[in-house]
Amino acid sequence: MDKELIAQLTQWHEDDEHQKIVDTLMEIPPADRDYEMVSSLARAYNNLERYEEALEHFAKIAEQGQNDYLWHFRVGYSYYYLNRYEEAVRVLGIAHDLYPDDENTAMFLKFSQRKLRKEQHAAARQAIREQHNDSGTTATPFEGMDLSE
Repeated sequence: MDKELIAQLTQWHEDDEHQKIVDTLMEIPPADRDYEMVSSLARAYNNLERYEEALEHFAKIAEQGQNDYLWHFRVGYSYYYLNRYEEAVRVLGIAHDLYPDDENTAMFLKFSQRKLRKEQHAAARQAIREQHNDSGTTATPFEGMDLSE
């Protein structure tokens, strides 16, 4: 990617002009977009809250991004905002392993882990409720117990 385009994309990103980034990069034929262009395009989609589209573009450069903590962070960011916490934890964990000092990665990893645990606990509670309802019993949890002590 040429330096002039990099400077322009950087400025638009700083100015929250993410649609300009998308419009400019979409004018470039897909075969002519390098890793940095696709990564910038996907990041702009993330910032426009178009996470599915971001993931589509990140998938195109997945092989090249395997050792790039930013690729993993940005993919995890997409998953987090799509409420796909298990995937977010997996990808953000890789980003954290690649660059343990990045505070944003650590923060989103922690948030994703909390949300995932909350989902898992809710699913477990629901499964217990369903199991109880399927058993056909109407007993309360303490029925038959001596609670006088």
